[in-house]
Amino acid sequence: MKKSNHQGKVLKDHKKVGKKFIPPLMQMDMMRETSFVNDRLPCLIWMSALYRRIGDRKATEFIVDFIETAYKCSEGEKVAPLQYMGSYTSLPDSIKNELYGTLKTKPYFNDLLSNLEHQYHLLKSYPFAFLFSEHQYGVDREDAIEMLKEDVESLLDRMSSEATKVQVTAVYAEMTSGRMKISAHIDLPDFNAIFKAPESEDAKRVAGFARAHINGFAAASFLKEIGIPENQWPKTFWDEAFDLDGCENGY
Repeated sequence: MKKSNHQGKVLKDHKKVGKKFIPPLMQMDMMRETSFVNDRLPCLIWMSALYRRIGDRKATEFIVDFIETAYKCSEGEKVAPLQYMGSYTSLPDSIKNELYGTLKTKPYFNDLLSNLEHQYHLLKSYPFAFLFSEHQYGVDREDAIEMLKEDVESLLDRMSSEATKVQVTAVYAEMTSGRMKISAHIDLPDFNAIFKAPESEDAKRVAGFARAHINGFAAASFLKEIGIPENQWPKTFWDEAFDLDGCENGY
């Protein structure tokens, strides 16, 4: 029987260091690993909220356009990756105001707010608070807590279908915005495979590619050098979440 070369295909873009194979994105300068649950989950709960409540197609369209719009409003500025909600805490008010005014013209704006209002209602330091200046919300606190729990639970197992969709969309949006440059030697699979054929080899490759990118991010010292403050939102989120009534043992 002919020996399968599946592993060779999967690892062909990886760099061997000792016994470890380093994914292409982790070979970039100033990249280091991070804890997904501690550091990345709080920045992606806005996406999990949308995927849970409005369906894959609409959620993907809303998220990608939102991020592309945010980058356009930030053109010429040094900004942290805008797929991560915590990055919006360091945006100047002028950019937030421009982004708010632009998003208000989008057909999905009201749907966006109605599906994120439970997070805004509960989290005092919510990075997207600037979007709610004119929004009238009436979500019940206990219902909001249950919804926030669902948003978090969707991401706790990052290998799950819901968490994978979020991670792939986060990376895809960064690519379509032009902020993420991919080396010509990296053979990218079809990102749509995650939705069309989630059990396929292409889908597995897409998921692995996205997780490798999410695992690595520009080190805090590098961000500081280019004038971007370290993202404090993850720690703030967990501090606030654990203080919520009914949430102390929920996560």
